Amino acid sequence: MNWEKLLNGKIEGIVFDFDGIIGDTEGLQMEKWNILLEPFGIQISLEEYIKEYCGKPSATEIPLLLKKKYGDKIPLIPEEIGKQAGIILESLFKTQGIKLMPDAKKAILFFISFKLSVCSYNDPKELEMKLSSVDVSSLFPKNYRSTFSEAGYRPKPHPAMYRLAIKRLGLKPEKCIAFEDTSVGVQSAAKAGLFVVAMPNVYSERQDFSAADVVIRGGWPAFLKEIHLSFSSNKGN
Repeated sequence: MNWEKLLNGKIEGIVFDFDGIIGDTEGLQMEKWNILLEPFGIQISLEEYIKEYCGKPSATEIPLLLKKKYGDKIPLIPEEIGKQAGIILESLFKTQGIKLMPDAKKAILFFISFKLSVCSYNDPKELEMKLSSVDVSSLFPKNYRSTFSEAGYRPKPHPAMYRLAIKRLGLKPEKCIAFEDTSVGVQSAAKAGLFVVAMPNVYSERQDFSAADVVIRGGWPAFLKEIHLSFSSNKGN
């Protein structure tokens, strides 16, 4: 991939997913469900989480999937499941903290001359809390961010969140790159017309990333290595 040609050509905006791209939060996302479900004698395995829940909205879709699978074993309505899960997750963030994905801040700073956005399932308040906790909030202007609630509660792979992100950036989709770690996120960005880079992690590595323009395995360290090689190679020509 000739990153120098792409970045010095038509690209003006960079849109990041948060969970699994900026913040290393997927483990806490899984843990919250097991804390919630433990009193009912249910525990979700890593394989089940990866296959059925990873990358899906916690407030809406996952509670419905849990009720469909476990029925009366979970004596809560889906809305209450989502609400309790949110409370547990907030507590986990406070007690355990959020870590950056390896080299995430270095990658964000690499793109500092571009317009930057975050496209996330989190509501605006939760997204701000997460960005602040990993000390990158100031790098993402609030009026450029896009969240699930602001985009009409239409989950990925619907393109609504990415369409809102590029609208707020004031750019055409072909002027933007999206970084995603899940299949549904990749599909969402691709449907919105962005150039999509998939960066699978341990939770999403077996998902289908055929809708991505580029797939980079190894996260930000691998991406930054590719960038360095691309720029160095072009300088030598």
